[in-house]
Amino acid sequence: MTSDLIGKLVADKYRIESLISESDSGDLFRAVHESRETPLILELLPRAFSVDSRWTKKFLDRARVASGISHPNVLRLEDFGEDSRGNVYAGYEDIKADLLASLMRQPMPQVQALGIARDIAKALEAAHERGVLHGTLSPRKVFVETGSDTKVYGFGGDTFDVPRDRASEYLAPEQRNEYPIADKRSDIYALGEMLKQMLVGAALVDGVAPALPTDAHRELAPIIETATARDPELRYPSTTAFREDLDRIYAELGGGPVVAGAAKQHNIWQTAFIVLCGIVVLAGVFIYATYSKGSDPTVSMKLDEGSLPVQPINPATGAQEEAILKSAPIGDPSALQDPYLNGATPGGDGYNAWANGVMPPAGAPLSGTTTGPLAGSQFPQGSQNGIPPQAIGPPGEKITVQPGGSVFMPNEGGVILVPVPKNQEPEATPTPKKNAANTAAKDPAGATTPPKATATPAKATEKPTATSTEPKKAPAKPAKKGKTEE
Repeated sequence: MTSDLIGKLVADKYRIESLISESDSGDLFRAVHESRETPLILELLPRAFSVDSRWTKKFLDRARVASGISHPNVLRLEDFGEDSRGNVYAGYEDIKADLLASLMRQPMPQVQALGIARDIAKALEAAHERGVLHGTLSPRKVFVETGSDTKVYGFGGDTFDVPRDRASEYLAPEQRNEYPIADKRSDIYALGEMLKQMLVGAALVDGVAPALPTDAHRELAPIIETATARDPELRYPSTTAFREDLDRIYAELGGGPVVAGAAKQHNIWQTAFIVLCGIVVLAGVFIYATYSKGSDPTVSMKLDEGSLPVQPINPATGAQEEAILKSAPIGDPSALQDPYLNGATPGGDGYNAWANGVMPPAGAPLSGTTTGPLAGSQFPQGSQNGIPPQAIGPPGEKITVQPGGSVFMPNEGGVILVPVPKNQEPEATPTPKKNAANTAAKDPAGATTPPKATATPAKATEKPTATSTEPKKAPAKPAKKGKTEE
């Protein structure tokens, strides 16, 4: 029980004096730093939860996040941790104030309620700017000092968890679902409900809070309705917007001048004009940046001195160069004067441009022998006596021409010798020798007649007929047969 902790020492330095409030998320005590003799507010995780490492981690994580928020309306966190006895604690600055929950039993004046709501909104604004939510905002998380000095504590709550002892009237609709979730607008909803109850009192009539007083500012009801809309999209988009409306009404009710950071009078046309000017200026900046940062590739790009020309995708074979040069007359020097190919073997793949008997592509290695005194002609470097290299045909049959004429351009009346290639056809198959019995009789006119077939075969006792042959006169004609002796 919490009463058993009174007078006990926590973390060997904080002595507990009295209880402020109890909560599942942490019990509040007034304590004293024993060595310094300075008062403070000490929050302790109940022993029933501190034995669970998950609750301990959640408590310490929340304290760690809250320690990074510094604002006059946020209760300053000075120390947190776990002692050797298993006490999980968080030490806050001391404040001589009461919880807001104890001040809401009766309706508050509008100026006082608006002043407290403004301070709470400022604390939420400071936390939201750091990306920290409260998630469990309620009147038991707010201290109010004399003179309406307000301080909020308990920031860094779990956005996906709601304490079991959280008052349901301050829960946003999205936090009451089976899978609760909270964001900045959930804190705005809680603050709107707190402002409403400060104006009408905490007493409920048939479970429903009474309406606002008749003398309430005409804009208070619309502001509260906007802050407590069931749909988060219909609420204020930020705590700053909510706080600006509160500041404006607070100043109109005579609550005092609006200090730095407070809202100004709303003027929809002035706001629209400022937004329009901002859009025009932003568009001008983008256009200027686009044109000034643009680059002309023909001017700004610098050539790489060691770069190489683009190489073909497929391996070079020299076929295209050969096809081009075949259409040019043999010995045409213009075909050899190619500034791109001069001095390099086309293709670079071992292609022999002189082996096909035609003029090779420009830049092919010199080969063969050239003759003729054409000195002074504009031919590529490497030619002999000013004559461009000539193609040399492949080796084959040679023809010797007698002096006095050319085989291709003979003198008038000469004889043109045309070489006839040897007949490559196979020789005719020789006629097989025939049997003496089937030899044909010579025709009286000198022609030979085909032998007549005999019905009876030759006798085995007959002697074979002797024949005499003469030498062949031509390879295509068969030899003549001699007379048959009977």
